[in-house]
Amino acid sequence: MSALAGRRIWVTRPCQQATTLADLLQTTGAVAVQLPLLEIAPPLDAAPLEAALARLASFDLAVFVSPSALDAVFTRLASPWPARLPAAVVGPGSAARARELGITRVIAPAERYDSEGLLAELDATLPLHARQVLLLRGDGGREVLPQGLVARGATLTTIAAYRRLPPAFDEARLVAELDAGCDGVVISSSEAAQHLFSMVGATTRERLQSLQYFAPHPRIAAALHQQGVGKVVLTAAGDTGIVDTVCRHYARIQ
Repeated sequence: MSALAGRRIWVTRPCQQATTLADLLQTTGAVAVQLPLLEIAPPLDAAPLEAALARLASFDLAVFVSPSALDAVFTRLASPWPARLPAAVVGPGSAARARELGITRVIAPAERYDSEGLLAELDATLPLHARQVLLLRGDGGREVLPQGLVARGATLTTIAAYRRLPPAFDEARLVAELDAGCDGVVISSSEAAQHLFSMVGATTRERLQSLQYFAPHPRIAAALHQQGVGKVVLTAAGDTGIVDTVCRHYARIQ
């Protein structure tokens, strides 16, 4: 029997990105509870995105910061992705999503799945000096990637393809899920960790701090520790890597 059989695992990704991970967890016998800590919404002003997509063929490289950026672009894209235009993405989940959407030339880091890793991969595969680069991301976010692209000589166009909003549910829903049982929480972004703890009072906060968390990046683990969480396991990358790590964790403690 799977080590996850009957265990309730929270999947806190946005709704648009949660299904695959939840399905994989459920194939192991886990009860996957979708509790999105980020909501993805269209940009307040879509005109800059529409204008960039209208001249997509003029760019030498498109950079997507997340699967949400890919989905936001392809929702509005009226024609097939230009075959000659490579897309650079941060992690294996985004790489898989890009290929599903019909992008054939995908650049992704082989090891470090973050902005720094992508910049290192671009250094090795695609000189950026004097190239026209389109960066598609959410509103705000880290500046490591845009600054790194400009520092490498790219002519950069940065577009907010979507907005990240706080979760739609309230503390009462969270308490109800805690009362139903929680064996582990998968947190996929530092911002999600901040939302989780900002929406609750002291009593619920203590309950959340005592839970077992799984995070695919050290930066997310650090954000959880800053919220007073004591138990964080760093997972492998990608959906299968996360599920494998969660399974191995509970197999060890049985």
